[in-house]
Amino acid sequence: MKDTELLIQQVQKGDLNAFSSLIDQHKNLVYSLVLRMVKNSQDAEELAQDTFVKAFKSIKQFKGDSKFSTWIYKIAYFTSINHLRKNKLLSSSIELSTIESQDSSVLEELDKEDQQQYLNKALSYLKPIDRTLISLFYLEELSIKEIEEITLFSQANIKVKLLRIRKQLNGILQKLLKHETQGILKS
Repeated sequence: MKDTELLIQQVQKGDLNAFSSLIDQHKNLVYSLVLRMVKNSQDAEELAQDTFVKAFKSIKQFKGDSKFSTWIYKIAYFTSINHLRKNKLLSSSIELSTIESQDSSVLEELDKEDQQQYLNKALSYLKPIDRTLISLFYLEELSIKEIEEITLFSQANIKVKLLRIRKQLNGILQKLLKHETQGILKS
């Protein structure tokens, strides 16, 4: 894998092959971020492509103040937000997301595969922005500072949102598991 900084310099000089290498390095991360936000693979592919087109058009403005991955994530994030706003999908969630829980160990009794299945299902109930924040922090393991650069939320706001989202997820998981248990008992 070529050094990202060298590739960026080559792209800024007009080297399309270097940009192709940058795309290869970041396409899976960009696609997964966009897919988590829009929850539609066809839209995610199109928005990921739009992200790279926008990145190419503005690559000369990239100064290296942050990591390239943070910069491209920011473009992907706002491209997705604009898509969701345009399609009036930005605030879609259901009533489960308002449930809070006392028990923080809802998933501990399940095996890893079941845990992942329930967590993915619970994530689907969150608003797109909440789902993205939790994904950036826990799945992509970005720092609060990097998330601030991507989303333009303050670090304090991100911390509060992450706390609130974790509580929502826990409540959603409890509700899902309760429904699952009741379904099994009725069978």
